[in-house]
Amino acid sequence: MFGLSTFETIVILLLLFVCGAVIFIARSKTANAAADPDADGASSAFREMLADDIVKYSIYGLVLVSVVVIAVGILRASSDDKAVENSQYVFAALLPLFATWVGTVLAYYFSKQNFEAASKATESLVKISTQKLRSVSIEEAMIPLSSIIGNVEAPNGNLREVPLQKVAEALENKLPSGRPISRVVILTPSKACIGVIHRSIWSEMRAVVAAAGTKVNFKNEAANKDTLDKVHDIESETRAPEKFGNFIAGSIAFARAGATLADAKMRMESRDDCQDVFVTANGSSAEPIIGWVTNQEISKALEA
Repeated sequence: MFGLSTFETIVILLLLFVCGAVIFIARSKTANAAADPDADGASSAFREMLADDIVKYSIYGLVLVSVVVIAVGILRASSDDKAVENSQYVFAALLPLFATWVGTVLAYYFSKQNFEAASKATESLVKISTQKLRSVSIEEAMIPLSSIIGNVEAPNGNLREVPLQKVAEALENKLPSGRPISRVVILTPSKACIGVIHRSIWSEMRAVVAAAGTKVNFKNEAANKDTLDKVHDIESETRAPEKFGNFIAGSIAFARAGATLADAKMRMESRDDCQDVFVTANGSSAEPIIGWVTNQEISKALEA
């Protein structure tokens, strides 16, 4: 071919092939953009076309290189060993390239389909779950005030004045199943809720205080006069820079009587780390509570 070596001929043919493919894709992109004024639509159409062309031209290129290598092997095997060797090098270099292009496109589209299927399944599950929770009244699922185990009264309605001895005593209570309770409800004298102390928070408070060398009595002892005021303004390690007192009071939500579990779940999700929703007559935090819905009641309703 015009005095060129076999290797040079292969390179020129491949360059022409690649240039032709690029020109074709560029023209197609321009045509699609002009036909579709919607930028997102044009971009999506171009991506689809680009993926199709990558696969198609990769196959064409692989076939072309294979044909050239075979032809060189047949026609020049005896007269030009160097040409045969060069053609084999070209084939060995381009084969992984084309394979990678095709593999990338296939992996992208199959993963995209799997993601879309998973998204649709999740969306369907969420709709079913929401419909199920809407069918359950909040009064039906809540724990009535009279059945709450392990509640502690805050003197003067002040969270800081809660006796640590009373919290320790409350945490020794057990559920009807025999398991220890996992949280203590803090109520005012008028039965309004001002916070919940989870066992995990209680354990963290003890660990943080011990590490700091601060003297705070967390034991259930009659002589224990320490109050929550001693740890109220200490920063939580797991929720830094939030302080223990702020978390205890701020991680609860309220819902009105007559609502559904779907409403309770929505209220719960509106606050960070919230696992407790208290039911009052009008959904106000200042009102006496009627009942208590935890994340466990919602889970049970979904599993039923």
